Amino acid sequence: MECRRLLLVLMLWGLASLAWAEGAGPASGPTPLAAADAGPEAPTTGEGASDPAPAANSTLATHDLAGVTLAVVLDDALQVAGGYGQADLATTRPVDPDTTLFRIGSVSKTFLWTAVMLLVERGELDLDTDVNAYLREVEVDDAFGEPITLRHLMAHRAGFEDTLQLFTVADDDPRRLAELLTAHQPKRVYPPGARTAYSNWGTGLAAQVVEDVVGQPYGDFLQQALLTPLGMQDTTWQAPRHMEAPRRERLATGYRPRHGGLVQQDYLQLGAYWPVGGMASTATDMVRWMRFHLNGGELDGLRLLAPETHAQMWQRAHDDRPDAADVAHGWQDVPYRGLRTLGHGGGTAAFLTNLVLVPELDLGVFVSQNSAHTMVPITQLPTLLIDRVAGFDPVPLLIHDEEPEALAELAGSYRNNRRVFSTFAAALGALNVTRLTPVSRDGFTLSHPMEGSDYYRRLDGATDVFENARGGRVAVLRNADGEVVALADAMGVHTLERVGLWEHPTTLLTLLALATLLGLTTLLGAWRRRGRDGGGPLPARVAGSLAIAAVGAQGLLIAALVRLTMGLADFDLSRMTDHYPDTGMFLLHYAGWLVAGAALLMLAALWPAWRGSGWGLWRRLHFSLFALALLLVSLQLWEWRIIGAAVI
Repeated sequence: MECRRLLLVLMLWGLASLAWAEGAGPASGPTPLAAADAGPEAPTTGEGASDPAPAANSTLATHDLAGVTLAVVLDDALQVAGGYGQADLATTRPVDPDTTLFRIGSVSKTFLWTAVMLLVERGELDLDTDVNAYLREVEVDDAFGEPITLRHLMAHRAGFEDTLQLFTVADDDPRRLAELLTAHQPKRVYPPGARTAYSNWGTGLAAQVVEDVVGQPYGDFLQQALLTPLGMQDTTWQAPRHMEAPRRERLATGYRPRHGGLVQQDYLQLGAYWPVGGMASTATDMVRWMRFHLNGGELDGLRLLAPETHAQMWQRAHDDRPDAADVAHGWQDVPYRGLRTLGHGGGTAAFLTNLVLVPELDLGVFVSQNSAHTMVPITQLPTLLIDRVAGFDPVPLLIHDEEPEALAELAGSYRNNRRVFSTFAAALGALNVTRLTPVSRDGFTLSHPMEGSDYYRRLDGATDVFENARGGRVAVLRNADGEVVALADAMGVHTLERVGLWEHPTTLLTLLALATLLGLTTLLGAWRRRGRDGGGPLPARVAGSLAIAAVGAQGLLIAALVRLTMGLADFDLSRMTDHYPDTGMFLLHYAGWLVAGAALLMLAALWPAWRGSGWGLWRRLHFSLFALALLLVSLQLWEWRIIGAAVI
């Protein structure tokens, strides 16, 4: 084991520098929420490590990063704990792996799921009992004739739609978690167990279950049952504005890019929702957390979970894609080149974090950064370390450029189901459509407008599992009739539902473009006819006025869409408490209703336009086509919940 440890330390810095300098394509592989780009300085522990500061400084400058913290565990021993760059640019405070606090985002969930298993072991919780049996103030609404259980929540298969309202709660909001959960309960859109759909609200519900069962705040239980026994003195759930001065001064400052440099970014606020992603920790504290789990619930002779209980936590509750990524009782369970990795990623505005454990190698990697505009190191560093320790030698995939029709049944568009379904925010799902295109007899590309394209080839011995060159796997999901209905992504926590033409965002854009063209030609015709015929008979004047009014409504719709798009262009998750819902959302909502009203009035005017207007055939056809186009636009606005739904 000692040789392996020394090898790891010696090669770590060169690997990291190479990976961080080269860049990467779309994120995939065993890291769930990717993030970061940075370079290391000298490790605080680990024999034989050379000074990586020159490479670190070069990498930080190349990618405009402020700072990164890193820890590596191998064979139950700390190998590297490094702090690179600056925790605060204004004061030039360096990152210290022992003292600098980084916000770890959804890695916080691993603490909650471990707390749940503690209560399971004590006999106070059952994973298959209706959660309503444990809840005192919150009640999950009935749906699909089936209850929600903790096992569903831990697998992210409770069937909830996503909600953005969690991110609108300020840290000084006086409402308790139970009150927030009741006020923000999302709609159940899938039967329990049917689909994986990542849910922060569902995780918050699990925290409320813990509170109600133990009879004390979840934070107090977390401190007493896990953090204090494990000696994690520098791990906290306090919001930055509530931290005492000495601790607050150790928290890294968050940054975002602007004008070719970095500007300070506010901290994400969650209020009582903090269990889903509001914790902060140091690299060396997270070393203790990694060792505890790699040892199956034991740290330095202190056992908090029985081996069988810990093993149960790392078991999957579902077996519909055993060769691809899924969730094992809250942990992202991702196969990587024949190995099993367990972990979690997290992001809170400017902070991105990744925790990856490889039980077979007794290897753990924790990395976090205080800026979120690049994802190269956190996606690649854990996999590069795994490759070296396991002796893997990854190579590019060879594309057999023939017979793409063999995978024709998979072709189409898929939309991530971690989205809102029932309110105006459903429109944001238009930004998250992936296109699958077969390119060979055994492979296809997945293309995303914001992430680029990546090639996946069929995994040897598997029918519906495909792998890219970096080890990320995508599984094809079918219904009972064998029809392709969805894809399971490489992170294990999302499903991409297959969508038809009507559900595709290009349909709305195409219809809107057609209606705009017809509106412009309506205006052109009115300009050419001005003062020529006195307006004609009453039906003609009414229909003509309605057409002009419809053009105005459509203009307002386009203006509102531009206004909302400009607002989203500088979207900052940390400012949602004061800026959500955005004014542009209301403008687009009301403009959408104006278009729908204009469409209905034009439809009502079709009969007099055809029978009593005296118009020529072309003008009547043009009016009819304009009315039909506006009707279809209105139906699309309803489909995307721009109208007919609450503006949240």
